[in-house]
Amino acid sequence: MLSHAEQGGLIHIIVQRLVKMPEEIKVKSLYKALRVLDCFTVDRPELGITEISDLLGLYKSNVHNIVDTFVKAGYLERNPENEKYRLGLKILELGHVISSSINFRRMILPYMQELADLTGETVYLGIPSEGEVIYLDSASPKTQLNPRSMLGVKAPLYCTGIGKAMLAYLPEEWVDSVLDKGLAPYTENTITDREKPLEELKIIRSRGYSIDNMEHEYGIKCIGMPVLNKKKQVTAGISISGPSLRFDEAKIKSYAIQLREKIGLIEDQLS
Repeated sequence: MLSHAEQGGLIHIIVQRLVKMPEEIKVKSLYKALRVLDCFTVDRPELGITEISDLLGLYKSNVHNIVDTFVKAGYLERNPENEKYRLGLKILELGHVISSSINFRRMILPYMQELADLTGETVYLGIPSEGEVIYLDSASPKTQLNPRSMLGVKAPLYCTGIGKAMLAYLPEEWVDSVLDKGLAPYTENTITDREKPLEELKIIRSRGYSIDNMEHEYGIKCIGMPVLNKKKQVTAGISISGPSLRFDEAKIKSYAIQLREKIGLIEDQLS
């Protein structure tokens, strides 16, 4: 049974898979409707018509019609206490379908848990999606209480360890798309110069792993590597993350060896 946080994460993955990039859209009315679903996140589980209208820049009348249709279809439901809307059970049903189909997630998790126990740090699994990384799972050391669920959480590719590791092995058009959107600073360590990420991606490919030196979150460092299929295409990414004071150069090199070993075992099972 999935927790509420995991259910919310799966819901977010569903919407991300349904909503395509604008240049690929053929049925614009359907795209507009799906964008309404995309407004609901773990941080914004309930929204009113006005809030959705403001988020998407749509007329309230249009939003009301879309929301009413989704309610009748079971994709949204209305909270009678505050008259706001939230994602409905139909979305959860789809989430179960996706959860059941992500077989490689189940295969990878034991290796992630081994890494977490070996290193004493948190291990993350993510996939690339429209210029971002969507986290599918995480593994924490068995000694850690109340581990954070990351299922469905999004973060930039360009300033996270797991994101940079995947970006280094993604097609050139992916890199161009990320850079063209601009590099917003999350911390003072975030690389915002367009040319520097290109240099760093070359280093990652040569070294075999990426390093997030507090570029996305203050006080957090991580090391990441891509998971490649037999065609050398990016399937996912895995990272080891923890407090920056514990990630000195020797630890990073040691973690890289352990991470490479586990990913090698994972890649052997991919087609």
